[in-house]
Amino acid sequence: MLQLIIYSLIFITSIIFINMI
Repeated sequence: MLQLIIYSLIFITSIIFINMI
C-alpha cells in the first residue's frame, strides 16, 4: 500500500517536471 503511494508521487512529480520543460 505504501509502495503505491510512493509510485504515484513519483508519477505526479515526473509529469509536473515534464510539463515545466
